[in-house]
This record gives sequence, C-alpha cells and structure tokens, in this order.
Amino acid sequence: MLILTFIFTGLGLASASPTSMSQSLFPRSSVSTTGTCGAYNGTATCSGSAFGNCCSQFGWCGGDTGYCGYGCQSDYGSCGVSTTLTWKSLGCYSDNTLSRTLNTSLTVSGGTIEACQSACEAKGFTYAGIEYGTQCFCGTAIMNAGASIDSSNCNTVCPQASAEVCGGSNALSLYQVVPIWQSIGCYSDTTLKRTLAHSFNVPGNNVEKCQGVCQDNGYIYAGMEYGSQCFCGNTIDNGATLTSGCGTVCSGNSGEICGGSNSLSMYYRFE
Repeated sequence: MLILTFIFTGLGLASASPTSMSQSLFPRSSVSTTGTCGAYNGTATCSGSAFGNCCSQFGWCGGDTGYCGYGCQSDYGSCGVSTTLTWKSLGCYSDNTLSRTLNTSLTVSGGTIEACQSACEAKGFTYAGIEYGTQCFCGTAIMNAGASIDSSNCNTVCPQASAEVCGGSNALSLYQVVPIWQSIGCYSDTTLKRTLAHSFNVPGNNVEKCQGVCQDNGYIYAGMEYGSQCFCGNTIDNGATLTSGCGTVCSGNSGEICGGSNSLSMYYRFE
C-alpha cells in the first residue's frame, strides 16, 4: 500500500490555531519540482508547479477535485473545489498528557464534535479527537500507542451539543476522514509494463465510472489513461513514478482529467 503524508479550505471557524504544544507547521518554501508539497512533506508550494496548483491532504500537487477539494492545503497552493467529506467514528481511545494520541492541539470555539472536525479538516489533518468536553486534537496518524478503550470512558457531554459525547478524562472520542477515493497523483505507464495490472473497457469513461468498475471488481487502485482507458489493481507495479503528463480530458466528462499519453490519473480507495 502506498503510504502518503497527509487539507482543507477554512470552513468559517474563526479560532482554530495550534497551541504551543502543536507540531510546527513550517512556512512554504520553493515551488515544488517533484510533485510533493505541504506542511509535512517538504513544505514546497504547488502554485506555479508543473503538477498542478493545489496541494492535496496527502502532500501531492494536482489540479482536479482530489487535490483541490477536501484535503486541500491552502497554505501550499490554491483550493476551492467542493466535495463531500465523511468522518468515521473510531470509538473511544486512550490519551495521555505526556504522550498524546494525536499530536496537535487546536483551540476551537464551539464545544461540538463537528467544530473540532472542521478545525482539523481546515488544517490538513485526517484524524480528529475530542477530549473532556472542549479539548480538540488533530493528527495524521494515531501516535504513542493510543489504543481503543471501552466506550464508557468517553462520558463527557459536549458543552454545546447535549446529545453528543466529547471524550472524557484521558479519553478521546476519535474520528477519521474516510475519502472513499483519493487522488494520489499522476503516474507513468507503458504498454509493455503496466502500472496497474488489469484493464477494463468503460464506455464514456470518466473518473467515477472507472473507480466504480475497480471497486466492483475488488481493486483498491484506479487509473485513467489517455481519456478513455481504465486500469485497476491492488499494487503499483513496474517502478511507476510521478509524472506531469496527465492533461487529457475524460471521454465521458470534459470537466475531468483522465491521464494522458503513458500517464495515469491515479486514485486509491479507502475502506
């Protein structure tokens, strides 16, 4: 599985700034020359790069919905494509003041689950945790052996949403972003050494149709090439690398990009 560093345009929360314990967010530096970008992946900006002007939540430059929508890191390029974000509850997790389960604390007005999720989202994180009613934590991974614990430990009612539970003492109500399909960039491909092993004929091919075929057949990677071609697989094969060659519109949707010549618009499916 391809592991990528993990966004979002602000959703109107006025105060969502990291506290002194937060992991440092470095200012952007040079324009990306490798396709990588963002706060935790080289700090380069995508603005003006050959890979697209938006920096995705995974730290890759691009120009379509997967990069410019949910997960877009506004400090490292342009954003603005609306998409639907899903948060999945992971249950109640242990936490410790000296060894945090999520490594960034945010000061958030509004003691609700949604307020913390939105604040984490706006800063580019994919995990959100609410503790002891008002404390909001974010991260891109579960740290320091944070472990699932009995739900009874999360027993503090959210101050501004009495029907919600916002963690407990040393206990996080933990949530994770679940983007069903996430763009992971533009990858090289050749006819003799395929990046994704399986090809499907998809009439009127577009991003969603190809993803649907791959998902229906049990694959976790979907790739669109040269407008009309759809490829699927469970691994990225034959040493494929990032490229800037994806610029061909989809045969079934001129508003989307479906790869290019020997170039795949690649997506990964989250469970």
